[in-house]
Amino acid sequence: MKVLITGGAGFIGQRTGQLLLKQGHQVTVLDNLSPPAHDRPPALPAGMELVEGDVRKREDWVKALKENEVVLHLADHHDYLPAFSKLFHVNAVGTAILFELLLEGKTAVRRVVLASTMAVYGEGKYRCGKDGDVYPQPRRVDALERGVWDPPCPICGGAVTPMVTDESVARPTSAYGLSKLAQEELVRLLGERHGIEWVILRYGAVQGRAQPFQNAYYGALRIFALRLAHHQPPVLLEDGNQLRDFVDVDDVARANLAALGELPTGAYNVASGRAHTVIDLARTLLRAADSELTPETPGRYRVGDARHAVPDVSRLKATGWDAQSGLEAMAREYWQWLQEQPNLDTYFEGAEYLMERTGTVRVAR
Repeated sequence: MKVLITGGAGFIGQRTGQLLLKQGHQVTVLDNLSPPAHDRPPALPAGMELVEGDVRKREDWVKALKENEVVLHLADHHDYLPAFSKLFHVNAVGTAILFELLLEGKTAVRRVVLASTMAVYGEGKYRCGKDGDVYPQPRRVDALERGVWDPPCPICGGAVTPMVTDESVARPTSAYGLSKLAQEELVRLLGERHGIEWVILRYGAVQGRAQPFQNAYYGALRIFALRLAHHQPPVLLEDGNQLRDFVDVDDVARANLAALGELPTGAYNVASGRAHTVIDLARTLLRAADSELTPETPGRYRVGDARHAVPDVSRLKATGWDAQSGLEAMAREYWQWLQEQPNLDTYFEGAEYLMERTGTVRVAR
């Protein structure tokens, strides 16, 4: 199989490409190698062909598509800063250009696999004792300012309990999530209308060894680990009790391979199936680092974040895939890897300052 991986020089792309090469497939990578994901040319595995280019440019797509049969579309702009237009240019417009080229009939592409995110669910599913299953609205800023972290029932205003969220209802609470949902709808609509196979994979919180420490805007494990490497405690948003599903990059790469093959058309959650609080992650990392520091919760919050994200992975598991790595192993392997890296500059300081200056991260009163 001849596979094009957009964003393939990145964390998930390289791991997936390595698996494909081991199985005898041909791999082409389209990547613009832009910071903060890259601060130097990547050392791609032997056998991967790199096309340096941008998914927003038609001519770069043309160079990369060539005779490839399947596209794994990982290229993505993910930012909590107010770069709203760039989110849609990269995520939605770049995908629209791909389908324009596919419809011209000059490529060999038969399947498109899109990497998406739990962010399309927003708050996801909750259960209210009075109103049953509900999907809360985005949390109000005035509530967050008062340190009220949990969303209320959208019907009665009462307390709700987070539930696992399946693939059926998407209601983003951030511009990033909205841009990814627009990207998904393009793939779904145009794929079905024009006979192009498609699969959408909605990733949980992907972590693991070799996740670049240069990008401190998102990725709880790398942010916490980078602080620990500078002898500073993990600083958690809100109260640290947000639920997340942290999934290992190797498990994600195996899901990508399944989607490139015979996985039936549709959207699938890709996660471990085990939810943990963010403070659980911080404490697990502290144990791995043998550190006596303790997590701090100064009441910061990030506008647009969902309180909880607990995906239902039963649909993907029914196809034979299952996560193989747990939280302890992810934290331990990442910490060990980070210790081997030279020049661990304090990237997180600049990122925290910029997010506070732009109002992306705020402090409750």
